[in-house]
Amino acid sequence: MKEYKKCQSCAMPLKKIEDRGTEKNLDKSSMFCKHCYQEGEFIQKDFSVDEMKLFVKDKCIEMGFPKFLAGMFVKNLHKLERWK
Repeated sequence: MKEYKKCQSCAMPLKKIEDRGTEKNLDKSSMFCKHCYQEGEFIQKDFSVDEMKLFVKDKCIEMGFPKFLAGMFVKNLHKLERWK
């Protein structure tokens, strides 16, 4: 199975094993981060891609990133596997 370098839901980097979400059997996910995916289910189950873009952008701004940079982070979110 392919190991992704960023979450295929929110684009968070998956550099460390502890950044990864979990499958139903509690194995680490190869595709999704711990903020999006736990025990085989999405935390934000009903989010649309536009809602995820807004959520990620707001989190980036909350973490101190400039608004223009936060906007760049979410620009291609719709191309990730979850949203195809």
